[in-house]
Amino acid sequence: MKPIQPNARYYLGIDPGRDKTGLAIVREDGALRSQKVVRTGSLRNSIPEFLEERLVSGNVWSLHRVLAGIVIGNGTNSGPVCSLVKELFPSVPIHEIGEAHSTEEARRLYWKIHPPKGLRRLIPLGLQVPPVPLDGYAAVVQVRRYLAALAEQEEIKKEEMRT
Repeated sequence: MKPIQPNARYYLGIDPGRDKTGLAIVREDGALRSQKVVRTGSLRNSIPEFLEERLVSGNVWSLHRVLAGIVIGNGTNSGPVCSLVKELFPSVPIHEIGEAHSTEEARRLYWKIHPPKGLRRLIPLGLQVPPVPLDGYAAVVQVRRYLAALAEQEEIKKEEMRT
């Protein structure tokens, strides 16, 4: 894994589900650093371990320097997961975002990152099923949606300043 960029800020994306939850680390420019699918029942341990392994070369307490925020999908099981995340990371901003159609976007993202090879290239992507769970990619989609909304708000503020 590549070292983190100096002065870069990252977002943790969480796509909560009943049985499994997608986790993703996305740089503030939308670039994917890492994604993973974990059991929902083990989130208390899985989230800090994921961040420590993929983002911080030290301890979880140094997260405030690189973690700009946490984006959680507002669908299935989001309430308990949001409460857990607030407990684990009380000083990190948490943002909830709509999950509508995130699985379809996650599927497109998966195929963009991992295009089919060999004869599978001849089969339309709509007829193929990704060989891995898409929850981690759905978490990426949610962070990117949040970043797009943030950029849109900034544009509106700039426009208001001009008038």
